[in-house]
Amino acid sequence: MMKHKYDFKQSIIRRVRVNSSVSKSPAWSLRRRFTAVTLSCLLLLILAALGPLLVRSTNQANPAVLFNGFMVTAYAADGVPVAVQPDVEFPLGKYSMFMSSVPGFPLTLVAEGADRIELQASEGELLLWNPADSKILPQRQAAAVQSGDTIYWSPIADGSSQPAATDGILEVTAYRDNHKLGSTVIQIHTQDHIFYSGKLVYK
Repeated sequence: MMKHKYDFKQSIIRRVRVNSSVSKSPAWSLRRRFTAVTLSCLLLLILAALGPLLVRSTNQANPAVLFNGFMVTAYAADGVPVAVQPDVEFPLGKYSMFMSSVPGFPLTLVAEGADRIELQASEGELLLWNPADSKILPQRQAAAVQSGDTIYWSPIADGSSQPAATDGILEVTAYRDNHKLGSTVIQIHTQDHIFYSGKLVYK
């Protein structure tokens, strides 16, 4: 009799467990699915909120990577302004030691957001010139100007006994609040020592 009661009790317990697992299984699956969807939505929201901040902090840490805001204007032999395009050769004009209209080849430099532009020449000389008073200010091979200023490059340095340079490189670097924004290179070349051409190359 006792064994019969024990077997009956065990069968009831097993039945309750089976019914419990059957009744809870769909609800548990639905709950897990809802939790996964909720977590995915939260993750997407976090990425959407933090993404612009991460990009902004990366740009501030290394702004030179994304900076290509240089605008360079050269002037042909007849004085016509030429908007310089990257990796496209442009005319600098004709050079003569006896040229009196300008002291060298003019280049107007603009850099977006910059408060200072520095230039370094591998050959020749950089010059500042104010046409109003005709005063020429030799800068040797390094100069600093503001965005929008015009600087002149001469293939012969003042007082030098060296012949006119046939090739040269002008490295142009833009700064804002003493932080480097970016740099570019102007490659200068001539084949006949008379007519010069350049090419703007982003670094």
